[in-house]
Amino acid sequence: MSPRAVRYCCGALLVLVLSAAAPPKDEEKKSVEVSVVAILASKRDDKVDPKLGCIARQVRKTHKELTGFRLATMSCKPLSIGSKSVFEVVEAQKVGVTVQQGADAKHRVEVKVSPPGMGEITYDTCCGKFLPIITPFHTKDNELLIIAVCVRGR
Repeated sequence: MSPRAVRYCCGALLVLVLSAAAPPKDEEKKSVEVSVVAILASKRDDKVDPKLGCIARQVRKTHKELTGFRLATMSCKPLSIGSKSVFEVVEAQKVGVTVQQGADAKHRVEVKVSPPGMGEITYDTCCGKFLPIITPFHTKDNELLIIAVCVRGR
């Protein structure tokens, strides 16, 4: 085999090895599971849904007047990295969620949320933790809307 043919074969082999070792460029195809929970809080009663005990304790630290917490809606959707989805919550209110960046080595995800009556909120969080957001929206029954968002890697 001539030296030129050897260089050509080695070059082709090197390209094959590098392309096989390179990380896949399918970031757009990866997705995460997004959960959006709508919680309604009021001053009327002291009933707290057992599933909301932890969130109720945290909210009461800053809003002592809120005594009752009930689960209004809960939605889950798979969401591709970079795409936006809209979740309908209560009384035609909507929450927009965009996953900016998928889970990294520390299982942290960057998310952009657009709650009703508020601007966009961008934050990063570890997978599986809910972030409660107290919105300014009140229902016709004068219940305060709280949105809790959770992202899990798939």
